[in-house]
Amino acid sequence: MQSLSIHAPMGIGKLLDTAFRLYRAHFGRAVLTGAILLVPVGILSSVLLGTTMNSYLQFFAAALDQPLLADEINTAAFGQVSQTLLATLFVVLLGYVLNALAFLALTVQADADSRGLHGTIGASLRSALGRFWAYTSLTLLTFLLAIAVLIGVYFGFILIALFFGGMITGLAWFFDADEIIAVGAVLVGLVLFFIIAALAILPIVYLSGRWIVAPVLIYVERCGPVRALTRSWALTRGSFWRMAGLLLLLVILNSVVLALPVNLIQFAMLVLITPQMFGAVNGLFVGLGYLVTILWYPFLTWTLVLVYYDLRVRNENYDLTLRIQALERAARPSTLPGA
Repeated sequence: MQSLSIHAPMGIGKLLDTAFRLYRAHFGRAVLTGAILLVPVGILSSVLLGTTMNSYLQFFAAALDQPLLADEINTAAFGQVSQTLLATLFVVLLGYVLNALAFLALTVQADADSRGLHGTIGASLRSALGRFWAYTSLTLLTFLLAIAVLIGVYFGFILIALFFGGMITGLAWFFDADEIIAVGAVLVGLVLFFIIAALAILPIVYLSGRWIVAPVLIYVERCGPVRALTRSWALTRGSFWRMAGLLLLLVILNSVVLALPVNLIQFAMLVLITPQMFGAVNGLFVGLGYLVTILWYPFLTWTLVLVYYDLRVRNENYDLTLRIQALERAARPSTLPGA
């Protein structure tokens, strides 16, 4: 197997084209890897959530037909809600664990293929298990940092609202016109709505662009969560707009090409079926969501691995390092160990 040839930095178009070609070349192994982990949880989610949601809807339909005492309704409703929440929590936690392992295993395979090695499914799953807790820590850390950023944005929103509110009140007092308060309140409300919408999105987009290869670094360079974020930040220096554009294309590709057909079918079925089948259909489409993930993760991981190596070429002359290593292997006498 030949290693990935990296002769120069790749534009977004070439990078995605290379990812598509590698996706096709390794489609069977990659999809089988995802299926081993995600098909069981997809089936379990469909059955568990479908049954629980169906029972939940039937309970309320029966309660409307046969009125019960308030205490009986509260007790029964609490039991149904608790059952639904527990089932949902179990599916979410199990889904996260298996999604994380699938992502890591496919990242292992993509990295092995890029270096001319043959990555087997068993070996990639074992490597994924070894990096699971580091990946989970990274997920938790990025979530907490994102929440902290959003809190800061909303705190700024409150200060802006207080400033404009005080300014409008002062103008109303100075001119003795209550109409100013009403008009000003509407204008301020509109302005602040757009400000908070933009401010809430932009920091997350920026952080996503700077941390785009952090999940890959968890395995490829065996980084811890903090080191993965700082290393990704360093690699993406000066490349934010390229990374933001790539993220936008990935979101469009995932949403339009893969998720949109499933969502349209789901909408059509919810319109056509009877209310008694809502729970079963909802569970079915939760399971189909895992099918979309099985098809999406191989392409995503290959893209992120290519981005990682492209950033190293741009920032660390990694292509020269590969050429030097190739020359050393070619010049090494065959009698020496490791030749």
